[in-house]
Amino acid sequence: MPSMWSSPPAKLTAAARTLLRQIADHDHGSGVLFEVMPRARWAHPNTLAVFNSRTFYPLADRGLIDVGNGHTDPVKLTAAGRAYLEGPAQ
Repeated sequence: MPSMWSSPPAKLTAAARTLLRQIADHDHGSGVLFEVMPRARWAHPNTLAVFNSRTFYPLADRGLIDVGNGHTDPVKLTAAGRAYLEGPAQ
């Protein structure tokens, strides 16, 4: 349970929402295997969109995605991520 002194989590950035949506659109149970690129970026294999590593952090910290070991595992949408996308607009 969150402390009464803790602030509510900040809204997701537009980039994080886009990343979450792209993972959801392409994760059919086995996840999405991103290609690690130079300068701390990851390329989406289906859309060719490139995301900074830090875009994954708020999604993983909130349990919306599972990044596995972060380099060779596919990124998977979690039940919490699915619920977030089905919930009210953020």
